[in-house]
Amino acid sequence: MTTTDREYVGVTPRQVEVLTLITRREQWSVGALATALGVSSAAATKAIARLEKKGLATRSIDLMDRRCVNVRITRAGVEIIRQRTTRSS
Repeated sequence: MTTTDREYVGVTPRQVEVLTLITRREQWSVGALATALGVSSAAATKAIARLEKKGLATRSIDLMDRRCVNVRITRAGVEIIRQRTTRSS
C-alpha cells in the first residue's frame, strides 16, 4: 500500500461528497452547508466534526457573528479530492 492509498483509507464516499462541496467556496457556514447537502444543521455539524478530526476540514467562529461557525477545507482535504479526481480520470 502506498502513502497515497493509506491517506485515502478511512474517508467515506459521503465525506468525499462533503469535501467536494466545500471546495466550491472559500468558506461555508454550517447552515449553508447543511442546506446544500439537504441535511439538518446537526447532521452537518457531525459530518464536519468527523472531517475536522481527520484533519480534512476546520471550523472557526465568524468574527462578525459569533453565533455562526465557518467551515473550510484543509490542504489535506484538498489532496483527498485531488486524488479522487485523478483516480476517476
